[in-house]
Amino acid sequence: MNGTLTEEKFNEQCKALVSFSDKIKDGWELRRDVDDIYIVKKVKIPVVFREDSDNNPDVSSNTTSTKDTDSDEDSSECEMTLEDPDPCSFFPSSQLVTFEYHVVYSTSYTVPVLYFNAWFSTGKLLTVEEIWKLAPPCSDKYSYITQIDHPILARPFYELHPCRTEQLMGHLDSCQGDMYLVSWISSLGRDVGLSLDIRYAKLGA
Repeated sequence: MNGTLTEEKFNEQCKALVSFSDKIKDGWELRRDVDDIYIVKKVKIPVVFREDSDNNPDVSSNTTSTKDTDSDEDSSECEMTLEDPDPCSFFPSSQLVTFEYHVVYSTSYTVPVLYFNAWFSTGKLLTVEEIWKLAPPCSDKYSYITQIDHPILARPFYELHPCRTEQLMGHLDSCQGDMYLVSWISSLGRDVGLSLDIRYAKLGA
């Protein structure tokens, strides 16, 4: 089964996803740069830092995230509905980290690629070591998540390397048709705190 996606289909599915996101107020935005289309989402996620045996922070992201808007006071819940409006109150030792995700098409791999940055409320970016600790344990995480210049913005972003995307998506029946992008984000995004509302399944109906 083919696990790639044409650029034309990528553009169509980006527009459909953002249109649906607007309806459910989920925060995805469509960006254009000359002939390129990509989508962007910014969320705030409580991240717990614990000291491990090597005296380095043990970073683990929780599933709760809040959508980031132009005003911090206007932030709303994104994935899980919580009784307390302040997600950090559930995790006293947590810090609120802002993640900005960019989904960009790769003409080399003919698949979408996820780029992201993450920073504390002070504006300090997470180090690559802290980013690695957010990802699931895997022996090749050092090559799986790398820092590279954004292909459109030409400034440093973290990248989930696309070398295995075709193989992964080729094994998913849901990657066919109009659900490729939704299935891809659901499968890979969770490695770095990005999840999709279950209502996006309606895009394949």
